Amino acid sequence: MDKLEYKINEVAFNIAQILDKNEINKLLGVLANDGVYAMWVYALDKIKIEDKKDKIGLLINHIFNFLDLFPILKENQGETEGKDDKIKRLQELNNGIGELLKKEKLNDKEKIELKNKIKERNKLILEIFKELSKDIDNLLFFKEILERTLILARYHAKALGDD
Repeated sequence: MDKLEYKINEVAFNIAQILDKNEINKLLGVLANDGVYAMWVYALDKIKIEDKKDKIGLLINHIFNFLDLFPILKENQGETEGKDDKIKRLQELNNGIGELLKKEKLNDKEKIELKNKIKERNKLILEIFKELSKDIDNLLFFKEILERTLILARYHAKALGDD
């Protein structure tokens, strides 16, 4: 916890490298008005893959730097897939999507694979956030961290000259 401010600053700067000021403002508005889950649903709907760049995947990689702060996401769930396994699977999916996007041209099989990986990733993200929302204290703490991070990201984007 003593490195939380550093981590928030680092993630905010990285988000400003991925998203423009307008995208950050919209995410922040949805987060403030409707909550964490709504923000992610909005992000999944509005932030698309452009020019071989998976902004959602990059955003996920940065935002999930905070998940180690939440013990509820580190415990095993017994017979079902463990929460650590979900986070590892999410990282694998992001890596797989990134590898496919690096290719110059995708064949039909690869296009289907990419689409399926994106669907699975989106479903997994929503499951992780549903799990996080089972504890109101964790959810509110995570929301506060995200708000602070997005506010700093907006400042970074403005300072970088992103209009």
